[in-house]
Amino acid sequence: MTLRLKTQLVAATIAIVCMVVMALLALGIARRALIASLEERVLSVAQAVAAGIDPSDLATINDRGSLGTPQYQRLAEVVREVTAANQAGLFPIRWVYLMRPTTHEATSGWDFAVDAEPESSKDWTAPGTPYSPTMDDRTDLVAIPPTPTAIYITDPWGDWLSGFAPVRAGDGRVVGLVGADINHKVITDVILAGSGSIILVTAILSISAYIAAGMSVARLLRPVESIRRFIARVGTGEFDERLVLPPTEELTVIAEDLNAMAMKLADRERLSSENRALSVNVARKEEQLVAIARVDVQLHEIQDIDILIERILLDARRLLRCDAGSVLLREGDELVLAWVQNDMLSKTLSPGQRFRVAVSRIPVGGGSIAGYVAETGHPAVIDDAYAIPADAPYHFNRSVDDSTGYRTRAVLAMPLRTGAGKIIGVLQLLNPTDDAGNSRPGFSPDDLEAIHHFASAATIALERAALTRSIVMRMIKMAELRDPSETAAHVQRVAAYAIILYEGWASKHKVEPARMESERDTLRIAAMLHDVGKVGISDAILKKPGRLTVEEYRTIQQHAVIGAQLFADRETVLDRTALEVALHHHERWDGAGYPGIVEISADHALPAAASAKDVSMMAGTQIPLFARIVAVADVFDALSSKRQYKEAWPEDRVIAEMRVNAGRQFDPELIDILLESLPGFRLVASQYK
Repeated sequence: MTLRLKTQLVAATIAIVCMVVMALLALGIARRALIASLEERVLSVAQAVAAGIDPSDLATINDRGSLGTPQYQRLAEVVREVTAANQAGLFPIRWVYLMRPTTHEATSGWDFAVDAEPESSKDWTAPGTPYSPTMDDRTDLVAIPPTPTAIYITDPWGDWLSGFAPVRAGDGRVVGLVGADINHKVITDVILAGSGSIILVTAILSISAYIAAGMSVARLLRPVESIRRFIARVGTGEFDERLVLPPTEELTVIAEDLNAMAMKLADRERLSSENRALSVNVARKEEQLVAIARVDVQLHEIQDIDILIERILLDARRLLRCDAGSVLLREGDELVLAWVQNDMLSKTLSPGQRFRVAVSRIPVGGGSIAGYVAETGHPAVIDDAYAIPADAPYHFNRSVDDSTGYRTRAVLAMPLRTGAGKIIGVLQLLNPTDDAGNSRPGFSPDDLEAIHHFASAATIALERAALTRSIVMRMIKMAELRDPSETAAHVQRVAAYAIILYEGWASKHKVEPARMESERDTLRIAAMLHDVGKVGISDAILKKPGRLTVEEYRTIQQHAVIGAQLFADRETVLDRTALEVALHHHERWDGAGYPGIVEISADHALPAAASAKDVSMMAGTQIPLFARIVAVADVFDALSSKRQYKEAWPEDRVIAEMRVNAGRQFDPELIDILLESLPGFRLVASQYK
């Protein structure tokens, strides 16, 4: 409740209470004055009659036998005249009558003698009739005193204000009593009518008082309201606000003081804002430097180039708080879209799914933003991709936005340049946001500086990962020389399938992001090397066109052990992972796979051949997770691909075969994940052909 309303209510309440009290006092005073005047009237009428009659005439009236006497007639004429003379006005005298001491057992001590009513009236009372009224307490019957008095009584004829005056003989003895009545209901009605009028007037005055109080309070508090609004605005930071009050001495001083306060606060806020901006800028730069240093360390821990590219893009987006981005790697005169991330579009996917796009190629140069950056080596900073001038050396292709519903606004494209000056790719960042996740209008010079340092660290990590990939691919090429089915495309697909399966498994098992990222890195390289042990198998067996003998099949099974022996030193996590995958990717969920539990020695010596009965088989979760994953990925790709001994199976046949072997050859949980991830598998198949 506002101060104005509170003050108005208090003022109006005080006024109304005073009026009501005054009205009640006035009503009480008026009522008492009215009653006093009426009591005086009935008493004076009774006394006037008592003074004007002959006591001896009244003494002769005893019973009905007195009705025809001259004395009765004289007395009746007196009371009738008095009654008729007092019929005017609001309070007429209803009855004037004479009584004499009772000769019966009347509780009042009096009998009726002469009644002003005509004898024909139903209200006429005969002489000698006892008079028995109820007094004003309505319970006790009290004798009417033979002295002048005005009292309230109730009798068989109703409620009355009655005045009584004694009639005395010459010796002072009371021989009779004169009564004069006014109807009490008439008095009550008049009092109630007067009370109603007073209440109505009081109500009107109360409403008027409320309105007047409201107007007065509003006028009185108008400066206070202005001060309140002024302080509220200043409190919200509107320090340029100025207070204007009526030109009185006190209010002028208040306005000057408050305006001076606002100006001081404005100065302080300006300084504070500048300090905050400086602090934020310093903190942001410090945060970016720390992030770049941290990323530099982390990027050099990742060995697989595909995992590294994904991490580079993620860290770059985190560094500049961008909604989306992509990395394109240069292959000759083309840029290959290696990875895309988009937070907004990712929200439309089912839980556990990742945003993926088909591999595409664009020419270096060619008029695209990335092509321009790769060709010139200059970064491109664009505030609105849809508003690039027509004479710009590049343009924006809106086809992806049109097909996905995304809206690309700001773009920052940075070349990935090696220390020798060679551009190996382009990093593109889209749609930066602020700390609260709201869109920013574009990239700042500080953003460009930060991403320049980041790109330098990322390029070094990419060169190292590319070298690692080159070594891995050479090892795979050696295996391919022995087994034509072990092509680069095959191992790339197996590795990519394995990553999809692992991500689905990790999501279901709530694996921490840091652990998942580390394990994805080692799994991808280990998956690519799963069949590297075939370099130790004779060409005569690997390339034999016909069915293998039992001994030849046992020999070819040795490729798992030979591959594991290549990583027997177990110096790194990658060594241990590659050993497990190479050794156990042919194990079966039901325990019928190979080679079973085999001890790999650090001296790189192959274990002695053992008969099946001497080998402890592996089954179920005894088989390392990554080996189970690569087993599914390897068989899926083998069935889906053309080999020298078979054509590629259609997808529905491949899926049917994988379903049949769930719980037999394969981990059933991984088959469920495969079925949920078929769109990703299809994208990988189109990427590596």
